Amino acid sequence: MSVAESTAHPLTTAKKYAVNSKLLFSLYGVIPLSLFIVFADKLFFNSALQNQFLPVQPAEWAFWAIVFNFPHIVSSLVTLADKEYVTYYKARFSKALIIIIAGVLSVNYVTPLLIPQPFAGAIYALFFAFFATYTMYHVLSQQFGIGMMLMKVRPTKKYEWWRWTSTIGATAIYAIIFAKDIIQQPAFASVHVYEILVGIASIFILAATIIGFSLTRDSQAKIGTLYVYSNIAMLIAGVFFLLMDYPVFVIAIPRFVHDVTAFIIYSTHDQNRNSEVKNNYIYRALAFLPFPPLVLCPLIAIGLANGIESAAGAVDATLMGMGMPEVMKIGLQITFICGFFHYYIESFVWKREAIHRHAVKFN
Repeated sequence: MSVAESTAHPLTTAKKYAVNSKLLFSLYGVIPLSLFIVFADKLFFNSALQNQFLPVQPAEWAFWAIVFNFPHIVSSLVTLADKEYVTYYKARFSKALIIIIAGVLSVNYVTPLLIPQPFAGAIYALFFAFFATYTMYHVLSQQFGIGMMLMKVRPTKKYEWWRWTSTIGATAIYAIIFAKDIIQQPAFASVHVYEILVGIASIFILAATIIGFSLTRDSQAKIGTLYVYSNIAMLIAGVFFLLMDYPVFVIAIPRFVHDVTAFIIYSTHDQNRNSEVKNNYIYRALAFLPFPPLVLCPLIAIGLANGIESAAGAVDATLMGMGMPEVMKIGLQITFICGFFHYYIESFVWKREAIHRHAVKFN
């Protein structure tokens, strides 16, 4: 992909590449672009885009559904198809995967069989809320972690406060969008759940903004400071687009930045790791293709992800016709299992001391 290609710059030989931190920073240009679209829509088009053309979720765009969300998760798993990585991580990954599979299937398969519907519904709601919160924590942790690295500042207690206040605020925003029907109900007297969640989101995003700015005081690199400022802007923009009723941008901006950032890093890693010797089983099997891992990485992920989703969708269509409950859909289980496993492995495989980092440098 051209995005991945333009990230890589030679290190010591023509075959070694580094992630371009300026390109990672440039991805946040989607924020002013989205603001321009909203202001133009309000000032010149009488909200026609908002009312007639823009969806609530970007997944309604065909291109978006094909390229974003699940493919970058699959890409992270593709990097693990490596003998050295399998040997090194086997025990740790096996335990985690067993726990994740058991947990997901217990909630979605055992719960509806053993627990009365009202209680089962509450369990589903808590499970989905946990997954949504973990998703936001993962997305923000990646972006914030890169920001700290580019500032050349080690994470501190203050960083953890920044991460958690942002996660709570962002999760409240997503709850407003995805649970719109539920939150319109009154909570206390005339106060609605919507108003409570907006208050929570605003307070925690404000706190995260203050903490984020304070972290930049210790920055040792301008690009790192700008990167952290961009993450703060992304949080504030989320509240703004929510209040302006443009939910598609609330979802699309962090997803775009997160997924493209991930693809850039995975592509660079896979190129360096497999340029001279095809350590990865998948790249070894595809060695006959005239493309380097730098290009193949996102293409393989997109192809596999959409193939898996299509196959699961076909099976689910048949089973749903036989009366299978919605929560038992195969595609849903794959999403949860792969999602949780992805969040787990990403919490440590890219840390400075991890073996993955041997094949990735930033400039």
